Amino acid sequence: MSTQIRFAPAARHRRLAALSALALSTLLNAHANTLLEVSVQGLQQGSASTLAPSVTLPSPGADHRVELARLLASPVDANAAVRIALLNNPDLQVMLGTEGLAISDQFGANAPAKLKARKEITQLSANTHKAWINAVAAAESVKALQAARLAAENSGELARRLARVGNWSRLQQARQQALLAEAAADLARAQDSAFAAREKLIVLMGLWGPAAIFALPDALPALPEAPLDLPDIEQRSLQARADLNIARMQLQRKETERHVKRPADLWGSMEDTAALRSMAVQASSDARLSYQRYRSRYDLARHHQKELQPLREFINDEMVLRYNGMLSSVFDLLADTKLKAQAANAEVEARRDFWLADIDLQTLLAGVVPTFADNAGKAAAAASASPAH
Repeated sequence: MSTQIRFAPAARHRRLAALSALALSTLLNAHANTLLEVSVQGLQQGSASTLAPSVTLPSPGADHRVELARLLASPVDANAAVRIALLNNPDLQVMLGTEGLAISDQFGANAPAKLKARKEITQLSANTHKAWINAVAAAESVKALQAARLAAENSGELARRLARVGNWSRLQQARQQALLAEAAADLARAQDSAFAAREKLIVLMGLWGPAAIFALPDALPALPEAPLDLPDIEQRSLQARADLNIARMQLQRKETERHVKRPADLWGSMEDTAALRSMAVQASSDARLSYQRYRSRYDLARHHQKELQPLREFINDEMVLRYNGMLSSVFDLLADTKLKAQAANAEVEARRDFWLADIDLQTLLAGVVPTFADNAGKAAAAASASPAH
């Protein structure tokens, strides 16, 4: 005869409560594990830098259309462009999806996949920021060259009228027409470059269709009051370089594993140490080159802004006064107006080059080799490998 155990009502309630709590705890733990597997908060925080102060990455199943629409609603500045790219760039999403769980919060900050992802995020941020600079600067250049073409058109029209009444020779008219043709060609090239620069930015931001129709600011930011003073640029760069840190840790591990120094181990140790030193030498050169470009381009842009542009403004004002006083011809005035517009375009290009150099410097300080430095290093390596003649 079986014995049936009966629970008192209070005991039954406690048992049911314990089972419910256990079931709820199991459900919550499973949900927490799921969140941990897809959460990339650690990767986002570890990827924040001057290039991308606030990093928000796409997560599986999330819909970011509202955020993208908000960022695109007003003229897209550099930070907004970078945020859009990090949320919406399809190549980045392919990389994140390929790495999958390896970049989630359940793995440590120095996991190989996370180091690779941080490098890709930094590179995409830098490329997007530089594409934004090029797009805005190209649009500025178009406006400057439109003014130059307008001056050339006015000169050409006046030359035609004077030639028609016999006051100008066909040679003089042809010279004005040549100037107009050159100005038109310059403007056409600038418009083509502006279209291509904008398209590159659109691709990096992962946009298409109506979303690709967005506004950009009218001009690049002004120059800073003073350039950055970085006497420790080499040290900071060496500390930030993830590839150097990984190589250093690998060398230390190898040396620890070599308990007994055999002849082959000594040769291997020399090889590994020399390889690390070679990387450090190149990294130091990258740092010096990046900072030199940054300072020289700042000085050049400041020279355009403080010296060349004011001189052009003064000369043009004087030409207007002389024209009003009948001391110079309208052709002299229009020619100087064209030179003023060309000087304005040169100032835009100098300011653009400074901001591009600034991004290269920030990229280096974030631990990634800028494109120009990497190309310089490859060119030097190719030259050293070429046979002597």
